[in-house]
Amino acid sequence: MSAADLPIFTVRETHGRALRPGNRVIAHSPEAGWRSLYAAVLEEAPFHATESAIRHPSLIYHLTRPTEVTRKLAGARPEKTLIGPRRICLTPGNAVAQWRHNGHPEILQIYLRQSIFESVCGEMYGCDPAAAEMTPRFAIADPLLEQLAVAIHAALGDGTAEDGLYIDTLAQMIAVHLARFHSARSRPLRLAAPDGIAGWRVRRLAAYIEEHLEGDLSLEAMAAEVEVSPLYLARAFKTATGRSPHQYVLARRLERAKELLRNTDTPIVEVALAAGFSSQSHLSNWFVRLVGLSPAVYRRQGTR
Repeated sequence: MSAADLPIFTVRETHGRALRPGNRVIAHSPEAGWRSLYAAVLEEAPFHATESAIRHPSLIYHLTRPTEVTRKLAGARPEKTLIGPRRICLTPGNAVAQWRHNGHPEILQIYLRQSIFESVCGEMYGCDPAAAEMTPRFAIADPLLEQLAVAIHAALGDGTAEDGLYIDTLAQMIAVHLARFHSARSRPLRLAAPDGIAGWRVRRLAAYIEEHLEGDLSLEAMAAEVEVSPLYLARAFKTATGRSPHQYVLARRLERAKELLRNTDTPIVEVALAAGFSSQSHLSNWFVRLVGLSPAVYRRQGTR
């Protein structure tokens, strides 16, 4: 099943902290339609609860307000410490966890869809995914995982939340990192540098992207089209073209939008949808960022 075929990852598939009375939701991924992962930025009220196993592994990245936190996983000893900004807690999806704190920390909570993690573990290790269950971590520092968390935090607030392909890519990167460094197989088999994707696959994928540019292009759907895994595609495509799949698709969507802006009188909102952007603001965000002009200014300059 491709990411495009998956349901939106809703709060009801999580432990529901975003729904708890007293918690203030600052940003929330279901509004952006993410499928590969769920994310929410919360200002959390004092908390004492037992959270059941829900299958999907989760990550909490602390943003502000150091808070003394206690976590006890079923069958393990309690862990307790003052958790400040930039520290991370990892909880396996199969864990029952008791949590307690009396502060008001601001946190980013991420749930990775278990099927994404299983797929990556299966490809990296060639084993039953159950043999590579995520390892619990408490208040750790992990610079690379932090960068990925920061990218998700930024995406919730800067317009890239609407780029499903970008989020799929981040989900793959998180899954790989968790499998490599925070799983029952923390000393992974080394992933050899990909040889590059075959020329016929690049051509077929380019044609597929052009035909579906206005649609919901996911990493999984593109990988299925050329009969490779999403993990392999993300690495091999960049080796072959110098750009990630997300960067390539974004560039093609911008070129289509430019063509429509130059050569038609189509309203900008319709240009955005025809080029594969989810809204006019989504198009404007990327246009300003990468072209340096708003779509309206580009159209005026291009028709002089």
